[in-house]
Amino acid sequence: MLAAPPAFATLLALDHPQARWLPAGHGLGAAWTLGQAWKKAGVRRVVLFPSSLSSRIAGLVSGARERIGFGGDAEADLGLTRRVPRRLRGERHLEDEYLDLAQAAGGNLAPARALTPPEGAASAAASFLPPDAGELLVLAPGARYGPAKRWPIERFAAVARAWTRGRAVIVGGKEDAAEGAALASRLGEAGLDLSGRTDLPALAGVLSRAAAVVSNDSGVAHLAAALGRPTVVVFGSTDPRWTAPRGPSVRVIWDRVACSPCFRRTCPYVDAYACLRIIGPEQVVAELS
Repeated sequence: MLAAPPAFATLLALDHPQARWLPAGHGLGAAWTLGQAWKKAGVRRVVLFPSSLSSRIAGLVSGARERIGFGGDAEADLGLTRRVPRRLRGERHLEDEYLDLAQAAGGNLAPARALTPPEGAASAAASFLPPDAGELLVLAPGARYGPAKRWPIERFAAVARAWTRGRAVIVGGKEDAAEGAALASRLGEAGLDLSGRTDLPALAGVLSRAAAVVSNDSGVAHLAAALGRPTVVVFGSTDPRWTAPRGPSVRVIWDRVACSPCFRRTCPYVDAYACLRIIGPEQVVAELS
């Protein structure tokens, strides 16, 4: 039994055909509802990957006899029956830390494999893309976390102008619409803005057709990497040693400055966002060649 946002269940259904999915949302109310669903299902063991308070409450409400999660402080330890240690942030990749939790619950590690696009993804993508698009360059200029993870729009535009193999396609969620529109205005007819227009399966379909993807440190980068697409990811305030997308075709660009990684949403310094501005479009273009 797996708990995740409903869109994730749609995305992962083909890779986990036997799984029973429960909807998981944000906040204490959603945590209570999830815990009650686990309790009704008679769950005896839960693995709580997030260390949030709402995650711990869901575990407590479930009544499961075994509740496994990362320990280390009073809030993180709340309601856990088994605490898995973790190192300082950035010393190990988050994926490896999550695998520690899975192994603590008795899970066996399977070889990594590319994500299978969900049913209907290809046809959904075809409904958005022109037939003569050529080799697609997919650009993801948004990042929900904040501007400290958003490479300047002008740099994305410069990369798109250097791409001569096909159409530039802009993607992102509804919250990325402003960045998508700003980039589209700079590209004119050379850019197709799909920001806020695709659901997660359709986005997977678009990404699966990409010859290359350029993204900030965001969910789009992880989805593209999971689909096995050549992906260039620009990092700013966060740490790729901890959260970089993984895959044989992933290239990370992170030019550390003295204050990074700071994990801030916004930059408080006069020389704002130096960690992003120091990365030039030519560095990304070189990774695409």
